[in-house]
Amino acid sequence: MRVKQFFLWAFLFSVIIPFSAYLFADGFIIPQPRPGEIIPPLTVKFHRVEVEIKNQVARTSIDQVFINNHHKEIEGIFIFPLPEKVAISEFSMYIGEKEVKGEILDRDEARRLYEEIVRKLKDPALLEYMGRNLFRARVYPIPANGEKRIKLSYTEILKAEGEIIRFVYPLNTERFSLKPIEEVTISVRIKSQVPLANIYSPSHKVSVRKTGDKEATVSYEETNVKPEKDFILYYSLASDDVGLSFMNWKGPEENYYMLFASPRYVSPKEKIIKKNLCFVLDSSGSMSGKKINQAKEAVRFMIRNLNKDDRFSIIDFDDGVNVFTPKMLPADAENKKEAIKFVDDIEASGGTNIHDALLRALEIVKIESLPNYILFLTDGLPTVGITDTASILNDIRKANVNKSRMFVFGVGNDVNTELLDRISLENRGTSVYVGENENLEVAISSYYEKISTPVLSDLHIDFEGIKIRDSYPRILPDLFKGSQMILIGKYTEEGPIKVTLTGKVGEKKKTFTLVQKELGRDESFNFIPRLWATRRVGYLLEEIRLHGEKKELVDEVKALGLKYGIITPYTSFLVTEKERKSMDIVSPEAADAFRAKKITGEGAVKIARATQMLKGETQPMLVISQNIQYKYDKTFYLKDGLWVDSVYDEELPLKEIRFNSDEYFELLCKKPDLARYLSVGKNIIVSHKGISYKIIE
Repeated sequence: MRVKQFFLWAFLFSVIIPFSAYLFADGFIIPQPRPGEIIPPLTVKFHRVEVEIKNQVARTSIDQVFINNHHKEIEGIFIFPLPEKVAISEFSMYIGEKEVKGEILDRDEARRLYEEIVRKLKDPALLEYMGRNLFRARVYPIPANGEKRIKLSYTEILKAEGEIIRFVYPLNTERFSLKPIEEVTISVRIKSQVPLANIYSPSHKVSVRKTGDKEATVSYEETNVKPEKDFILYYSLASDDVGLSFMNWKGPEENYYMLFASPRYVSPKEKIIKKNLCFVLDSSGSMSGKKINQAKEAVRFMIRNLNKDDRFSIIDFDDGVNVFTPKMLPADAENKKEAIKFVDDIEASGGTNIHDALLRALEIVKIESLPNYILFLTDGLPTVGITDTASILNDIRKANVNKSRMFVFGVGNDVNTELLDRISLENRGTSVYVGENENLEVAISSYYEKISTPVLSDLHIDFEGIKIRDSYPRILPDLFKGSQMILIGKYTEEGPIKVTLTGKVGEKKKTFTLVQKELGRDESFNFIPRLWATRRVGYLLEEIRLHGEKKELVDEVKALGLKYGIITPYTSFLVTEKERKSMDIVSPEAADAFRAKKITGEGAVKIARATQMLKGETQPMLVISQNIQYKYDKTFYLKDGLWVDSVYDEELPLKEIRFNSDEYFELLCKKPDLARYLSVGKNIIVSHKGISYKIIE
């Protein structure tokens, strides 16, 4: 079909129905109505993507079903924006069993096409894809009230940045869909000749399953969803057993880095560090019924899954303290059997003597040559013995001479969140909160699986060539089988860099080194500042919650929240009242608890859980709100019908330009990197390299 006729038809239907109603899936179909005809929007039944990556060559296969809601068969133009900065070596499209011929437009041709559509349809959304190549094909017929299944496949060579390889799938066009997609799945199978190390997605929460040193499967699945961003996946190749990887982003004002460490796939048992583990189980009266039954089953699960060289003991406590054995026992079959009998006989009654239970656990785990872990589970407040928070913490501090890690599980809403969080924070562990209606057994068992097999303990990291600051986490965790540590912070100086990680494998000290001659300049790492800000806000909120408000801390939380669109108790005004109710950290209960400095109750637990989430977040914080849009490294807020850049400064020069004018497109020609930001809307203020541009319709 001739391009001129294509634009004429597109213009005719756009006068009646907004263009965004016709954009679906990873590509989009533009229906071709006859003069005077109104075609209802297409919808998408499902969207499935399978990717196979072999040694940096990725083959992507797409399967999707479009639904025609019109009573007549229609024709459409299918447009697929190709991933940025990749070499496409093969592209095919099938409708049914028939291969459909299309054409790949290069960046200049695609740009002209996108610009013409924006001019005709007065919708800036397609500016998102300017600068990409484009696949275009005719789709006919699309049956009346029927379905059209489209299959696509293409092969591309992935770009490597040092030891890090990046895969991108253009998923974000689905945000234009009028209705949520029933099913969206992405499966990525990676096979490499070189061992794999870290696998990370900054865009979506994915599950990662390694099936060996050189193979892994990454999965993303959601139902009834409207994806709003591209699917991005990074993976790195291992040069040692820890697989150190480094990313950096140079900003206009500050520079940020991310360091990954992920143990290689471990199968030989001798590579797993021996450990001492003491289970401390609250068996007070408040645990009676469902809670104690689930807790006991979780402890049984952990006992059964101890490694043969581990040593362990069990404490159950109420008013007093009952010890399975006063010393650590080998995790052999006979001792496990006796331990399970001990757990079977536990009954819930009496008060809660947290102080004596934890001190007794610290007496038992005294073998300095092995890492010591205490798993502490409670559903209440200390009510017996020493109950003062400061005294409990002080006594734990004095007794924990071997720096045992304490992992705390708080069950329900009656726990003392201040005490539990400070126990874990001061003893190199984490707090996990299990809700009243959550399955306690599943929560504890799944968490134990993550920490059951330590590979490297007592970590320390040195950087040469750059100076780092404000790095998180503040205390480095142990590395476990299948785990991944992400250290993120700011840096100065220009490199070249050298990173040295030291740790213990049992009693032996081991050193791992990463050398990177030059710092990267990859713009795709622009997600790092928002991820850093998320971690920083989590740390600041914890400081405020546990140690009291200080003006400088509150001011920094507000500033970071505003700049990056992170919702906090101090920036809850950024979202609507309806949206606020659905967010744990600013829900009415949480807000009341935060303002009143409550340490127990539903609100206190919500705040504690949200803070832990922010501190350990592995993805940039993105809030779904009608008032906020995120574009790459920028955040925009809707104010009086105008999308305003969060870093807009009224002191900067402001240039006003009419949307869709010749001057508007001249600006895009001169500053093509502005296009991705201007796709936010017709009325927008964006700050760019010292100048602010105000686009108005």
